[in-house]
Amino acid sequence: MKRKGLLALTGCDAKRFETLQRREQLPIVSGGRWTEYHLRDAFAVRLTLDLIGGESDLLCGVPPSCAGKYVSNALCEARGKGYDTLGDLVVNRIFLGTVIFQSRHEADGGLRFTRWFAGPAERLGAWIAETGNEENAVPVRVLLADAGRVALHVIEQARELGICENAEGEPV
Repeated sequence: MKRKGLLALTGCDAKRFETLQRREQLPIVSGGRWTEYHLRDAFAVRLTLDLIGGESDLLCGVPPSCAGKYVSNALCEARGKGYDTLGDLVVNRIFLGTVIFQSRHEADGGLRFTRWFAGPAERLGAWIAETGNEENAVPVRVLLADAGRVALHVIEQARELGICENAEGEPV
């Protein structure tokens, strides 16, 4: 699909898309005007916009300079866990993102590091506890977006706009 279709699926206006593209803050490769986009690109852009937030002054989120990178890394984690299609994300109610941990090791002075999360929200608490125990670290920040909700939005929009009838089978 062309950029117009991508923008329709994501709800992003052209000016904002161009700004994010120019600043290299998108989790997709865009070669300019003639780029052919896929549903996975629309999904990644919409997820990035959800992480950035900005729906109001009180609802800010992750800086645009980081959001696209978080999405790219979280999508790799999702594929590694077998959430390969948009439909997988919807059916399993998957959240994607990162947790910043701080080491409890005295030798490293409390080094902070990230671990990527892909899974149902109900699993997050246990995953944080397990990861913290394995790494001897405590969580500092949790940055997540509801990938299942975003995937469902893209699937429904793709059908409504006649872009793809079998969108749930599209890879992420």
